[in-house]
Amino acid sequence: MNCEQCKNLMDGYLDRELDPITNQKIEQHLRDCRNCDQAYKAHGSLVRAIRDGAPYYKAPAKLRERIQSSLRQEIAKKPVRNVEDSPSLFSARPRWTRTVSFGTPWSGLAFAAAIVFAAIITFNLMSRLQRPGNDQFLATQLIASHARSLMANHLTDVASSDQHTVKPWLDTKLDFAPPVVDLSSEGFPLIGGRLDYLDNRPVAALVYERRKHFINLFVWPASSDAATAPKTITRQGYQLLHWADSDFNYWAVSDVNANDLQTFKQQFETRTPHH
Repeated sequence: MNCEQCKNLMDGYLDRELDPITNQKIEQHLRDCRNCDQAYKAHGSLVRAIRDGAPYYKAPAKLRERIQSSLRQEIAKKPVRNVEDSPSLFSARPRWTRTVSFGTPWSGLAFAAAIVFAAIITFNLMSRLQRPGNDQFLATQLIASHARSLMANHLTDVASSDQHTVKPWLDTKLDFAPPVVDLSSEGFPLIGGRLDYLDNRPVAALVYERRKHFINLFVWPASSDAATAPKTITRQGYQLLHWADSDFNYWAVSDVNANDLQTFKQQFETRTPHH
C-alpha cells in the first residue's frame, strides 16, 4: 500500500468501515511511514474534537412518558373487530377497499410519530437556546483549525521569522492590523502567519514554535463587551488559552503544557502595546 492509497482509505479506517485485510495493510503502512502516521494522528484528533464538541441532549423522562401515553391513546382508538364481523374469505371485495382498510391503522401511527418528532425537535431547539455561551463550540473550531493546519502541512501562508515580513502581509489581507512579535529570545520563535476563518469572520493565525511543538495564536478584533479575564480549556490533549485586551481577542492553541502556554501569553503581552 502506498501513501496515496492510505490517504484515500483514511476516513474509512477511522470509522472502522474497512475489511480486516485492508485494515492490516493500513496499519502496516502506518508503522512504516512516519508522514502518514502523523497525518493519521492529526486526523484522529480532528475527528475526536468534532465528535466531543457536537451537542448531545438526552430527552427527559417526562417527555418519554408523554410520548408513550400518546401512543397508547392512538392504539386505544382503533376499533376491535370480531371474527363474526369479518367478511367471508370468499366474498368479493373491491381493490380500493383493501387499500383503505390496510392504510387506515398507519394514519394513527404516523400521527404519533409526528408528535414524537416534533417533541424531540422542540426539546433540542430549547436546549440550544438555553446554552450559556458558544465557548465550547468555538473551542472545537479552534482545535479543528489547529489540527487541520498540521495535517494538511499548511501551517503558514507566509513563512518567515521576521515580524516585519509577516505583519505587512497580514495587514493587506485583513480588515484589521494584528500585532505580530518575534519571541525567539524567550524560546518561542516566530514561524510565520496565515489566514483562517473563525467565529464567522476571517482571522489572523500567528504560528510559533516551542521545542518542536507548534502554537497557533488566533487573533481578531475584540467586541466592546469582550471578557478580559484569561480562560483556559483542556481537551483531547490540547491546551487552549484565551485572553483579550481593548483591541483584540487572542486564542492560543497547542499541545505544549499549560505552563509553557501561560509563559507564551505573558511574553506576548509584554511585547505588544495593547494590554
